[in-house]
Amino acid sequence: MASTNEVIHSINHLLDLRTEQHPDLEILAVPSKDLSYTKYTYHDLQSAAALLANYYNDHGILSPRATGDTKTRLTVALLSHSGWSYAIQELALIKMGYCVLFISVNNSAAAISHLLEATGSTHIITHQTFIPVVEEALSKYPPKQPVKLLPQVGDELYNADARLQGGKTGKTTWRLPLTPEEEENLPAFIVHSSGSTGFPKPIVLSHIASVRNFSQHFGLRGFTTLPLYHNHGHACFYRAIHGAVRIYLFPQSLIPLTTANIHTLLTSPDCNAEALFGVPYVLKILSEDPEGLEVLKSFKLVMFGGSACPDELGTRLVDAGVNLVGHYGLTEMGQIFTSFRDFKTDKGWNWLRGTGPWAKRGLMDWIKFEDRGEDVFELIVLDGYPTKVLSNRSDGSYSTKDLFSKHPSIPDAFKFVGRIDDTLVMVNGEKTNPVPIELTLRQSPNISDAVVFGAGRAQTGALIILAEKLSSSAPRNELYKLVQPAVDLANSKAPSHSQLAPEALIYLPYETVLPKADKGSFLRPKVYVQFKNIIDKVYRALEGEEDEGIERILLSDLEHAKRLVSEAVFKTLNMAEAGPKLEDDMDLFALGLDSLQATRIRNSLQRDIDLRGHRLPSNFVFEHPSVNAMAGYLLALSFGQKVAASKADPTNIMLQLVDKYSSLLLTPSSYTNGTFPDSAQVQMSSSDVHVVVLTGATGSLGAALLEALLLQDDVSKVYCLSRGKDDGDAANRVLDSVKTRGLSLKDGGTRLICLAVSDFSAPNLGLPPQTYREIARTVTVVIHNAWPVNFNWTISSFEPHISGAVNLMRLALHVPSQRPPKFFFSSSISAVFAWKGPSPVPESVTDDPHVAQNMGYARSKWVVEKLCQVASQNTPLQADVLRIGQMVGDSRTGVWNETEAISLIIKSAETIHALPELDETVSWLPVDYAARSILDLVFIYQDPSGPGRCHCWHVVQPHTVDWKQILDSLQTCGLQFKRVPQRQWVDFLRRSDANPVKNPTIKLLSFYEEKYDRDASAIAPRYPLETKFTEAASPSLKSAPAPNDELVAKWVAAWRKTGFLH
Repeated sequence: MASTNEVIHSINHLLDLRTEQHPDLEILAVPSKDLSYTKYTYHDLQSAAALLANYYNDHGILSPRATGDTKTRLTVALLSHSGWSYAIQELALIKMGYCVLFISVNNSAAAISHLLEATGSTHIITHQTFIPVVEEALSKYPPKQPVKLLPQVGDELYNADARLQGGKTGKTTWRLPLTPEEEENLPAFIVHSSGSTGFPKPIVLSHIASVRNFSQHFGLRGFTTLPLYHNHGHACFYRAIHGAVRIYLFPQSLIPLTTANIHTLLTSPDCNAEALFGVPYVLKILSEDPEGLEVLKSFKLVMFGGSACPDELGTRLVDAGVNLVGHYGLTEMGQIFTSFRDFKTDKGWNWLRGTGPWAKRGLMDWIKFEDRGEDVFELIVLDGYPTKVLSNRSDGSYSTKDLFSKHPSIPDAFKFVGRIDDTLVMVNGEKTNPVPIELTLRQSPNISDAVVFGAGRAQTGALIILAEKLSSSAPRNELYKLVQPAVDLANSKAPSHSQLAPEALIYLPYETVLPKADKGSFLRPKVYVQFKNIIDKVYRALEGEEDEGIERILLSDLEHAKRLVSEAVFKTLNMAEAGPKLEDDMDLFALGLDSLQATRIRNSLQRDIDLRGHRLPSNFVFEHPSVNAMAGYLLALSFGQKVAASKADPTNIMLQLVDKYSSLLLTPSSYTNGTFPDSAQVQMSSSDVHVVVLTGATGSLGAALLEALLLQDDVSKVYCLSRGKDDGDAANRVLDSVKTRGLSLKDGGTRLICLAVSDFSAPNLGLPPQTYREIARTVTVVIHNAWPVNFNWTISSFEPHISGAVNLMRLALHVPSQRPPKFFFSSSISAVFAWKGPSPVPESVTDDPHVAQNMGYARSKWVVEKLCQVASQNTPLQADVLRIGQMVGDSRTGVWNETEAISLIIKSAETIHALPELDETVSWLPVDYAARSILDLVFIYQDPSGPGRCHCWHVVQPHTVDWKQILDSLQTCGLQFKRVPQRQWVDFLRRSDANPVKNPTIKLLSFYEEKYDRDASAIAPRYPLETKFTEAASPSLKSAPAPNDELVAKWVAAWRKTGFLH
């Protein structure tokens, strides 16, 4: 924890000080797409930011602030996805002396241009996703000053390998241009909020004000779903840095915000968060699931911010035992107060405390409440408040325009009740400025006036006062046709969360009178009060809660349900009949479905279908993202069945996919009539020379395969099919992957041809016809090693990739030779993870889909395994399966990540002089041996029985060893330690030096307590995989080194070289 007496002047000063104090403390954890965490230390943050700053400077992209220059205003905008890369981008810019403007990803082109001009930004760093909208901003709405667009660089510039190399070249350090005292009053960040002009309003935060704000924290390890470009999420990140307590950052651009994903991340052994920070929407979706509610109850603190929490939701959570706390602050003021209290005796979760043991000391001296009538008061922040950066009154105070009521009995306790101004704060924390939407609507000749509503709701709506010539009693569909051009125009300018849906429009007659002020503008709060009943009725109807006069459809069967779901999707997405076909198992989010559209689909189904009184979860579409999945769920509810019965059986889907794609694996007519395409012009490839098609070369195994392929003289050419904007970009991605892994390509890769393939499921793989024919004319081996690693997708989401695998098999089948090339598919041991035993898993494709692990990734691998078997049995193709197990680093270097759990256990041999006696075996295969084993199977093995058989090879370490042998090897290397029972080791660690610099193993104490601080308990047995035939066919696999004295010695030598071990 930070010292209460320390003086910190700036952001750079803060990070420098904490890095000096806790260099190896893991301060940030970010999950990847597979829901596994990567953790970063203070030293990692410092090194990565310095590497990026040096890169910008060395390449002339951005020049740093001149030494001692405290006058020049330097501002760079940042528009990107929240996550590790975002944090490093802003830290690098801060090091260089820039002020960083954070632009929300929801802004329109016009709003982006306004922010750039208002802040005097000279550059904007942009993720490739947002380049089109930035280009539109700079061309269509050019700011007065020149602004240069800088595409965001990839994080390979500052990843672990780059940081290791940079430490040797001195690029992981950066000389700051100013002292902490010199930069404390300079602007550090610019955030923005909505203004009355219709554009976002920039708010400048100085270094010193920011540091003071970040010093206010609870000292708890936190998990936040808030993005870094929002001020609350940004503050959560820096409060963790200030307080030296880890923050877990949810990257919404990578992982859907679903109950399942949040639950998985929060209950992961790698997550020991004590506090949850998020908008009320996150609490809402978790509370709808019994397991999610239990997770909420497990936290010491659950804090919401960004918008008000509905009273019903908050009270229900508190009554269930959740330690719920409200947070109130403003971008211009920082945090002001919370509802922190004695959770056992005080249930007033929605009353913010100005005094008391948990309130900020002296707060009531810096704020006051002015009476606005009807027992409602506006909060005013007085001049001199330590974290205030803006004033809007002549006396230096700040009028917040936020309204509160006072508690009748608790002194200095206040409840937020709304805002004076126009901003609508939605239930998910997003803000909608209704003014520009209303102005656009009023331009229609068919609209007399318009008022947008939606505060505290999931979507916006609008009161439409029709022109005098129109009748509000006309059919709704006819009225919408008349106002649609204006609605479409307004939506084109608004962020996605603010857009209007046809069903959320309320048509009122021309005679309707709106409450207005003397100057002619309507009084928004009074309008909402006047029309409250009709607005509430619209939302009840939208969400399927309105029963009066409603006749709902009773589902007859699954096909009926699928048809209604499809209609809702088509209507919501405005899909034309001539557009892309909507397949029943298609993942809707692959079509670009956003959260508002998902809400509209959910609401449409809720209000149109008779579900026997059941309510669909708020995140229904996220949890069931296909027509089939939604239809099955709806049918079960409609028939009064349990929800579990509504979920489509994934094993049935697996078998259906096998049947569907088996029909595409047919022997071409050329094989049955003895002719071949272009046979007169084709010279058959010699069996002594191979042309290989390889996918997935940008991954660890793929890069190792590529290196090994080009070491073989009998390989004349390797086609690498990789994602990329074009062939050049694909080549750069492949070569960068090889380089970053310390590998090299023989002859400089002259036999390598990289082709950009964006969609393997497209006809001809999406390649030009001439290129496709050239590959088909010469290829002898296809190794399909590319597969998305996403443990959250359902089996349906993998269908395009299953189709792509079939397309690659069909490529092989069209080769003009008597025997087509061999096809190899990189599967996974997860395809047989649930093998029931009692015998080991056989080296064969199984018929039972239940053996696959309970996730879409494993199930998709099982499906392609079966399709390989079908192809081998029904066509001349030999399609083999490679079931690949756990791989570890290249055996030649011995480098092992020093922050992993096993590495830190071994480190404890030096810090507490003891290692645990674990009842475990290890089965680790070095990645270079995995690649060599595969090439043995590809080029050396010849099946004496000929074609017609699908071989299933187990590329797993056949030589498992006991953990005790690892301990023996470590002692052989000179490490001295006692062997103790696992619970005793945890106890030793618990009582050891708490300084993570001297004792880095202490950083994972909670993880070790969870895993080892208990007696061994019975778990479901895991059966080994047979390797008899694979070992016989692959000398490399048979000779692959298991963790032995030699390999362990390489690890220890590498760790001693870096100083991790002494």
